[in-house]
Amino acid sequence: MTPGWGCGGCQWRGVGLAFPAQPTTAEFAGRPFVAEALQNELDSLETQEPKKDAFATDDAFRRAYAAWDARYEELSDAQEAGAVFLGEQGCGYASLLVMTGQYRGAIWEDLRPAGRGIEPSGHDFAHWYRSWLERTEGQLDVMPPAQDHPGRV
Repeated sequence: MTPGWGCGGCQWRGVGLAFPAQPTTAEFAGRPFVAEALQNELDSLETQEPKKDAFATDDAFRRAYAAWDARYEELSDAQEAGAVFLGEQGCGYASLLVMTGQYRGAIWEDLRPAGRGIEPSGHDFAHWYRSWLERTEGQLDVMPPAQDHPGRV
């Protein structure tokens, strides 16, 4: 992911936070990082999920559920504010670099596909980057030399 200019100013180009290939604006990355507080709010909101049998009509249930779902998505997306996507770990998990607040420079893991939220990894960017370099070098060491593959340098 690299910073670059786009419609609306500076953006992080590459894989976005919420959807593949969605750019992350510098303004979004510069917002306060409050993933922990929002997770508490999301947990509370989950207990308030509308149940169909509590409504007199299907239409009333659909409206209530749509409003609840919109708020849930809003809070979930807001958890990514103040951070940028560093890399995918597989299975939908991702590493995020916090850009603002008390956790600035820390790596957090997006574990929402497992229902765990966004959690601190306990590492800073330097540790993440060294680990990434070691993994990448290890992958390159197991590849055949470049002369065995035309077009590869």
